[in-house]
Amino acid sequence: MSNPDPNQSSAGGPVPTSSPGVDTRQGRGSKEKLGGGMHNLVAKLTRKMVWVFAGVIFAGIFFWGILEIATQGPAPTVVIAGATGHFSIDRFLLLAGIVGLVPPAIMYYFDSKRRDAIDNNIPHLIRDIADAGRSGMTLTRAIEISAERDYGPLTTEIKKLMAKISFRVPLERALQFFADRTGTMLSRRTAMLVAEANKSGGDIQESMESVAKHVQEIQYLERKRRATLRPFIGVMYISFAVFLVTVYLLISSFFKQLANTNFGGGGSIGGVGFSFVSLPLPKITAVFLYMAMIEAMFAGLVGGKMATGYIRDGLKHAILLMMICFITFVFFV
Repeated sequence: MSNPDPNQSSAGGPVPTSSPGVDTRQGRGSKEKLGGGMHNLVAKLTRKMVWVFAGVIFAGIFFWGILEIATQGPAPTVVIAGATGHFSIDRFLLLAGIVGLVPPAIMYYFDSKRRDAIDNNIPHLIRDIADAGRSGMTLTRAIEISAERDYGPLTTEIKKLMAKISFRVPLERALQFFADRTGTMLSRRTAMLVAEANKSGGDIQESMESVAKHVQEIQYLERKRRATLRPFIGVMYISFAVFLVTVYLLISSFFKQLANTNFGGGGSIGGVGFSFVSLPLPKITAVFLYMAMIEAMFAGLVGGKMATGYIRDGLKHAILLMMICFITFVFFV
């Protein structure tokens, strides 16, 4: 009498079994998507709150300007730090816009610092992974050993990468999450290279040393590009200063003199009649103010694009130039 096969049912058919290589636990994918979605949601909400706060600042300064105009007339004078400024509704709007851009500029400044710290620590991480691979460890184990060291803001992202791997998320997919969370071009390239090295197999040390060499070459080219373009940032500030001084001299020594000169009602020269009228100096000053503000905004944004490759990093330069321009026209012109 033969023993019954445990894999056979009473009807003689095979009993369905789960494959040992397939994760049959439910909810793993949904939790993984939920974690990544929550991080993206928090990041988006934080950025939106910063812009909402900027809008609140803009509205506050605008209503302050309305109150000043309601109490003093269409051209109020405001004393700030002992200096008397000549305002109007458009100048209050310009001031509100400049001050309202300060919170986003601060946010982008810290994002830039975090991005630079991540990019500077990536070569150290790859080198440590290559050193850990000398003992014959797998790539996942080498990353886990390297995650115990300090890499600044990159340390938290590596630990989250290892947490995903511990939940049996494929390494390639975990590296994709890592690249999305760090958000830098260098981290995306590094994650892609590490994923390809893991697919190809072979010696981990040799693969990681090749990746580290490639990353160092990219960083060298980036530093060389920044060093080459850094003088142009100074040229931008100098050219704007020359433009601002020229406008100031034109208004103070030329247009003001014409506006204060009385030419009489009319006359004729060679039989041709002519007449002089007073120049509208406030309108001329306003035109030059708008021109200078536009120059300051685009010069700052272009300077940030040239320096770091991100146009949002030029917002701090634009705010500084626009504030200098605003103070010059409101308090000195």
